Amino acid sequence: MWGVIERALAERVRAAGRDLPGGVALFDADGTLWREDVGEAFLRHLVAIGWVRLPDGSDPYEAFERAVDRDKRTGYAYAAQLQEGLLAAEVAAEAERFARSWVPPRLVRAAQELRAACADAGLRTVVISASPLPIVRAAAPLAGISEHAAIEVRIQAGRFTREVLEPIPYAEGKVQAAAKFGPLIVGCGDSLPGDLPLLSASPIPAVVAPSTGSPLSLEANRRGWPILNQD
Repeated sequence: MWGVIERALAERVRAAGRDLPGGVALFDADGTLWREDVGEAFLRHLVAIGWVRLPDGSDPYEAFERAVDRDKRTGYAYAAQLQEGLLAAEVAAEAERFARSWVPPRLVRAAQELRAACADAGLRTVVISASPLPIVRAAAPLAGISEHAAIEVRIQAGRFTREVLEPIPYAEGKVQAAAKFGPLIVGCGDSLPGDLPLLSASPIPAVVAPSTGSPLSLEANRRGWPILNQD
């Protein structure tokens, strides 16, 4: 073993860095770089402090959960739309405060080791997430990555609108969003519906999942992809 990732995986990453300068290593965020979902946690926080409300007085987080149950792609976008009317600068500052305490204890060791191997090999490391942009922008540097793609809404007069910008980085949208960063070399994710297109498009895929029992680990075992421990 090489640390907590397989030596063969580390060697493939080093070789890719030598042979494909300018290549990109894309990491899903929630469940991959860190345990749990930072977008959901931050939305619950914004509801708790009274920043996110619905006109009828109902629970915004429950509305979000119903939206995700209907359709994950539009449901995740709805989390960003719930910030409509808030000042972008104030949300960004609150996201940074929240991320500083939330992210560090949840970092996934194996994903961090793979990220470090990619960076050492000269690959461009990027976080790609279906969480809203403000919290991803705040959280990504705490996982050692400065570049990111996330769900974004248009800002007008300094405030968030409901207009979602394409592509939405979920499933095939992650591959579309990845294109602006450069040639995809490494893809790392934890979700069968959300990350399979990214993993399938990556010359070097890596899965963060239990070794058995999850839909993605079953697919990874079938395809011979390396599985990184979620601890």
